[in-house]
Amino acid sequence: MLVANPSRLEKILLPIFWGLMTLSTFGNLASTTEWSEIVFNIVTITGGLILVTMLIGNIKVFLNATTSKKQAMHTRLRSVEWWMKRKNLPQSFRHRVRQQERQRWAATRGVDECRIVRDLPEGLRRDIKYHLCLDLVRQVPLFHHMDDLVLDNICDRVKSLVFPKGEVIVREGDPVRRMVFIVRGHLESSQALRNGGTSCCMLGPGNFSGDELLSWCLRRPFQERLPAASSTLATLESTEAFGLEAGDVKYVTQHFRYTFANEKVRRSARYYSHGWRTWAAVAVQLAWRRYKHRKTLTSLSFIRPRRPLSRCSSLGEEKLRLYTALLTSPKPNQDDLLL
Repeated sequence: MLVANPSRLEKILLPIFWGLMTLSTFGNLASTTEWSEIVFNIVTITGGLILVTMLIGNIKVFLNATTSKKQAMHTRLRSVEWWMKRKNLPQSFRHRVRQQERQRWAATRGVDECRIVRDLPEGLRRDIKYHLCLDLVRQVPLFHHMDDLVLDNICDRVKSLVFPKGEVIVREGDPVRRMVFIVRGHLESSQALRNGGTSCCMLGPGNFSGDELLSWCLRRPFQERLPAASSTLATLESTEAFGLEAGDVKYVTQHFRYTFANEKVRRSARYYSHGWRTWAAVAVQLAWRRYKHRKTLTSLSFIRPRRPLSRCSSLGEEKLRLYTALLTSPKPNQDDLLL
């Protein structure tokens, strides 16, 4: 028909139509000889092929987007496993490293948020960090009595932290390098006493640690040496928090010194400080024991002792017990938050 038909238009359209039908798996259908129907069929089949191609392309992009991050995670885990095997790390350390990598991946999904925000212009970066961190900062009772200017500078400097279960954040006696404000989870604060015992308390959402940095920044004359941690902090469960480095705490306290001179802020800092809470608990326990001891002596006053005790010796023993309890109990810095 192509040879016998003198129309050049049909000679061109018919092969194209046959090729498209063969490509779209419709080659077994009978073709028409009307050139208008051939043009319509060509447009229809071409549009269908384009739509199918676009659908397959979108599915491929979606699959690559979902699997590329997993492949990156597996690649990083293989690199970490190879490094731990090369360094002959114990199994306990390997388990902690794996757990930390999984929690970091679950929290960030492989996205380095700090790097993204750091590369933005300063004004945009401050606005984004203020929007992201303001609600978290306001959950800390210590910041309830601070104005928006102070909160803006704090939000610009805080860093999100994620700690796995059983992680030791700071050890007693080590330099305090940051303040940690707990958002979710619980920490255990333990301090060794002079009599060989251990004083423990639990910190939950709203509490903070590293209050030694506040007294270090507000003390005059200023000392460059970082303060030592008064207790050991360890996580009891997976904990989310945000931290202020020592340099950032120094910047905020020096530029907004009037805020920390507020009596409400000072009371909040002492109330939510684990050091002052432990000190208060020891004082209450000591007062209760002295009261019980006096009640016992009063109830036994009708018994005549073989050898009467003098009042001076009784007072001396009470004072000795008092001084012993005070010296062996965990004591916060006396200059804490004094301006």
